[in-house]
Amino acid sequence: MSLNLGHPAVTLGGVTLGTIIVALTVQRWWKKGGGKGGTPSWKELLPFVFALCYGMLAVLASPGVSFMGVVSRAGLWGGNQLGYGYLVWGLGGTSPGVTRASAVVLTPGGYAVYGIWTALLVGQHLWSKRMPRLQTAFGAVAGILLGLSAGIAGIAAVPLASAVNALGSWYAGVVQ
Repeated sequence: MSLNLGHPAVTLGGVTLGTIIVALTVQRWWKKGGGKGGTPSWKELLPFVFALCYGMLAVLASPGVSFMGVVSRAGLWGGNQLGYGYLVWGLGGTSPGVTRASAVVLTPGGYAVYGIWTALLVGQHLWSKRMPRLQTAFGAVAGILLGLSAGIAGIAAVPLASAVNALGSWYAGVVQ
């Protein structure tokens, strides 16, 4: 499988790897006491969820000729390769394609909000002392791997892009 910057595709192996990342993050949170009434709360999952949504938006909305398009497609390609190896060579299964039909288009205001979100995520990753950096990075990778799936995260793509576009319309109206 080659790295395709124009029309990205996700395989069952890539989606499986994204799902594993989500499941292990929730399991780790649960084991720390989040689901047992201990000190960790659901708020500890928010950085991961925000990064997960960001990763979905990154792979859906960034064209391959942009920096984020290259980064998201390279992450998708790597995740597909790891997932393929896991399913085919590790477990003896197969890894067919499971890509949704089309990418999501953002409005100019939507891209402005996406740009602000990118800066905030990078800032959170670089300067946050309280939030785990790996949680943010793994959330973005899981979002990239799940964002193009026709089923699991494909359902979230339209509402996510619609929300970003609506926020972008408001933002563009405020700054003009």
